[in-house]
Amino acid sequence: MANRAVSLYQSVKLNGKWTFRKAGRTRHRLIEGQYFVSWYEQRRKFMRGVGKDADVAIAAANRKRAELNFVAAGGLLSPTTAPAVEPADLKSAMSEYLGDCRSRQGRSGYGLAKTTVDAYTNRLGFLTEFDAAARMNTVDVPFMKRFLKFLQTHPAQLSDRSCYNVIQAASTFLRTHGIVAGSALLRQLAFPPKPVVPYSNAEMIQFFNTCTDDERLIFKFFLHSLAREQEVAHCEVRDLFFDRNVLHISPKPDRGFRLKGKRSGQAKNGRKIPLPAAFMQSLRSACHGRSGRALVFPNGQGGVENHFLRRCKTIAKRAGLATWREFELHRWRKTGATRHHEGGVSVRKIQCWLGHESLDLTLAYLGVDDAADETSQEQVNNGALAAFA
Repeated sequence: MANRAVSLYQSVKLNGKWTFRKAGRTRHRLIEGQYFVSWYEQRRKFMRGVGKDADVAIAAANRKRAELNFVAAGGLLSPTTAPAVEPADLKSAMSEYLGDCRSRQGRSGYGLAKTTVDAYTNRLGFLTEFDAAARMNTVDVPFMKRFLKFLQTHPAQLSDRSCYNVIQAASTFLRTHGIVAGSALLRQLAFPPKPVVPYSNAEMIQFFNTCTDDERLIFKFFLHSLAREQEVAHCEVRDLFFDRNVLHISPKPDRGFRLKGKRSGQAKNGRKIPLPAAFMQSLRSACHGRSGRALVFPNGQGGVENHFLRRCKTIAKRAGLATWREFELHRWRKTGATRHHEGGVSVRKIQCWLGHESLDLTLAYLGVDDAADETSQEQVNNGALAAFA
């Protein structure tokens, strides 16, 4: 099907940063400023500046719309009369892309987490730094190779993983314009994911013995809830069902927080995790007298805490742990899941508690690759089918 859609964008400054915002089609909804007409040809997106006058911008969008309709109906444009196609410049296209990402931030089901948008913004900043004046039609494999060399010699001394992450973000952005020049590089740079190692009992005992009461509650929550960092940060008192010893990890649209799990519906409905009764009693005492919408672990101003990792490493260092630099928030989640699995909890239940959409992902996460290990043999010998052996 031929492309007929034409969009009119305006360059605006939001929170001190320039970005693109879709403009209305009628004159009374527009303000004076720099306008751009955007359209697709096949899978390639183009954007052309059309000046600062709103009337001129509307006329240009209408002309382009009529042109696309003419072509879609079978008409042929003469090379001498067809308007020149000006490919979008890299910086403008990137601003539009990030603007679209921000508009999706926090929307359940199809949105992006704030941390994801921040990561895209940070990583794509290297692309602007590399060549802000580049045009989209000049981005090819040699361009991406030069960009990789730029990253590898950057004054920030980026690690191999950081370089890979930046190329991955750039490739994702470029593919929205039908440019696949980064895909080949990604295949060359690919490396196995960094394994997440659970904490040993000795490490946890030494860590918790050094904690204050508040710190102990926070990181035991990470351990027992199997929650991700932002899930912990956005947990509210109303999410704790003290009568059933259950935690409900749920999206908070008003806080701009969404969950993973679009296909399974978790992004909208959340998931529930049973917590130990004794630990829930500690949470009940800590939350006594607080409103249901209060955060369980707020920062000093009552808002969302964003420094759990720093606090975790500080405690580990204070505890005298030689491995304090290796303390990561995700390792609490891994530790909780591993201990549940070792205790005989089914992988399917652990999958639900972790919020994974794929059972294969949970199996890989737990490192379950031997179905005939010692634990499995014991379960078979003493399980429900043992009487029929």
